[in-house]
Amino acid sequence: MSSISNDLIWELTRDNSSFLIKRKTGAGVQFSREPLNLTNKHTYVQSGLANSKAVGVALSPSGSIVLSTKKAGTFATPAKSIISTTFKPYKTNRKIYAAIAGATKGYRDDLRPAAISRASALLDSKRPKKTHVKKLRGKKASA
Repeated sequence: MSSISNDLIWELTRDNSSFLIKRKTGAGVQFSREPLNLTNKHTYVQSGLANSKAVGVALSPSGSIVLSTKKAGTFATPAKSIISTTFKPYKTNRKIYAAIAGATKGYRDDLRPAAISRASALLDSKRPKKTHVKKLRGKKASA
């Protein structure tokens, strides 16, 4: 199979895609659930399907961060087109951010801030929430 233009793929998947979420509320904003879409906005720049180079950050069931990148020119074999890098749960946040920044440098520089933001949000979501115990004062404390 010959190489397919990214513009052609975008024109075919722009209005109809299984990942597309259309809402009537919110001024008609369209979202996407593509695995290689960092901001979940349905745009050509953010699309993981329409771009030959795409980056995705996800949280695995074991709690580790998974960075996925797409090989260029592998339209014929989509299953083999994604390269995944897993960061262990005990690795520090700074090292994960530095590794993501290094992986996107020279690959898709425009997606670097979005990839680091997504990794930061995922790491914050797995951190346990602090519970605040209200300290009793005055008559309630002595009772």
